[in-house]
Amino acid sequence: MAPELPKELDKRTTQDDVPDMEAIKSLRIPADFPLIDAHAHYGGESPVMMEWMAANKLKIVNIGGQERGKIYRRLIEDHPDKYGWITSILVPDCENEDFVPAEYAEKAISDMANDIAAGAVGVKVFKMIGMMTQKADGSYLQIDDPILKPLFDWMEANDVTHIAHVAEAMGCWQPFGEKNAYSKYYSNNPNYYMYDKPERPHHSTIMAARDAVIERHPKMRFVGAHFGCLEYDVDEQAKRFDKYPNFAVDTSGWTRIIDLSFQDPAKVRDFFIKYQDRLMFGTDRSIKDKGQLEMSEDELAASMWAMVNAVNTGWEYYATDKVVDIKGYKIKGISLPDDVLEKLFRTNAQKWYPGL
Repeated sequence: MAPELPKELDKRTTQDDVPDMEAIKSLRIPADFPLIDAHAHYGGESPVMMEWMAANKLKIVNIGGQERGKIYRRLIEDHPDKYGWITSILVPDCENEDFVPAEYAEKAISDMANDIAAGAVGVKVFKMIGMMTQKADGSYLQIDDPILKPLFDWMEANDVTHIAHVAEAMGCWQPFGEKNAYSKYYSNNPNYYMYDKPERPHHSTIMAARDAVIERHPKMRFVGAHFGCLEYDVDEQAKRFDKYPNFAVDTSGWTRIIDLSFQDPAKVRDFFIKYQDRLMFGTDRSIKDKGQLEMSEDELAASMWAMVNAVNTGWEYYATDKVVDIKGYKIKGISLPDDVLEKLFRTNAQKWYPGL
């Protein structure tokens, strides 16, 4: 059980109050080029959402395989101008003593190949690997384990981009507090809070395994989800960029902007300019319980606002010097140059996910 959340942090919300639908529909992102959200889990297909995406020239890249992948595959088939799709690997049942690595690899590679043939532009590993999935001996499966090597060999040989979310933000391993922007999330999701679970793999262990895979597969495009789980220090991220030319990250999850705000804003801005070819915008917005076509009017407004607000807030932070409010944190934008913005919000996603 996670520690009790301090009262002053419990007031922080995941998003602002939802405006009325007309206000949501009329909001425009003042970009001079089409936009790509390179990381979402968003099955938004109501006519009003489609109209908003068209008006703002927004394409959303959904991430997920297996059952959720079926939804995302249908979206790219029905709306190829508005949606892209990245599938995910089958998590191995390696805790079972009857688990056979070769049989698992054959099935996982077959699934990946089928999804890529169906239009997926990449393959993701989710954080169950690294943090949750155990092997028969009780150890935690890491991304550099020999069990997974045939999958990465296949991706590299077939020029398939890999995206990994194998850890959490550093706040997962830190006590709750004002400087831990994830406090409320982990109080609500204690299973993923590692500060009180010293028996679980530490952030540094997971990052070392991730880095080993990047190094072992230099011809494979490797994208680190959620700022590569190094959101707490742009210097740490810069070290990886300097060492691994095949490595990029997305900025998904607006809590990562809060993490950036805890650092020197001039340094953060310089980082985005220096590594402008290695960063891509993402929201991490999701629809989980039911599709937009099944929602009530209020539910649809909330679902739309989650995405619209995330894209707009991201634009204001990266493109302007306005003060944005994210979960109660007041953060001044870093006003990136126009050419850097177009890479961040569009062309880098197209570069790192060919076919998008």
